[in-house]
Amino acid sequence: MTNAPKPVVLFDMDGVLVDVSGSYRRAICETAGALLGRTVDPAEVQRYKNRGGFNDDWRLTEAIVRDGGGLTPFEDIVRAFDARYRGAAWDGYIAGEPPLLDGTVLDRLAGTGHVLGVVTGRPREEAEWTLRRFDWLRRFDVVVALEDQAGRTKPDPYPLELAFDRLGEVERSRAVYVGDTVDDMRAARSAGARAIGFIPPYLLGTGLEQRLVEAGADRVLASHAELADTVRGLLG
Repeated sequence: MTNAPKPVVLFDMDGVLVDVSGSYRRAICETAGALLGRTVDPAEVQRYKNRGGFNDDWRLTEAIVRDGGGLTPFEDIVRAFDARYRGAAWDGYIAGEPPLLDGTVLDRLAGTGHVLGVVTGRPREEAEWTLRRFDWLRRFDVVVALEDQAGRTKPDPYPLELAFDRLGEVERSRAVYVGDTVDDMRAARSAGARAIGFIPPYLLGTGLEQRLVEAGADRVLASHAELADTVRGLLG
């Protein structure tokens, strides 16, 4: 008799594991604002996120620039964005990102038999740099990053399906994806997994909870303190 597959918990990074209000989102606002010659505020960025289809923050920045009449080539947008976010030697906004999750939450999930993974729209170098910074990389059995996704980013289920393939034998009804956007919820449901929406502190009171529910979230949390119990309730 073979053992049943272990339950799987996959995490998005931005807005779930890491507070990006002063890093990625700041870089979007400043880059688009500088190229358009006007102020771009976080609420405008969130409106694009709520529309879906903007898992890639370079492309989100480009969309704001294009919608504002800007003609800057995409490569130049990326260069200006990365100068702010990465900096010259990993000393940009990325270096100041605070964690949203205590590592003991990961330990509790792993200790109760869950397989853990990350599925993110970040480039691999940025994802692994941040996971190492918090001593989290060793806790995850799989990390799917931007380069792995062959242009099929969330809400396409492909990134989650790739994580399942890399993990081996996975019963998708016993897998959950934790994310903070409508694209995360749609990708999870399309991949046959359960979906947990997470609202980071900087998006409380914005109406995000309802959007996540409408996009397919089984549960919506505003604190990781409830995560282990919520996962257990969903996956058994």
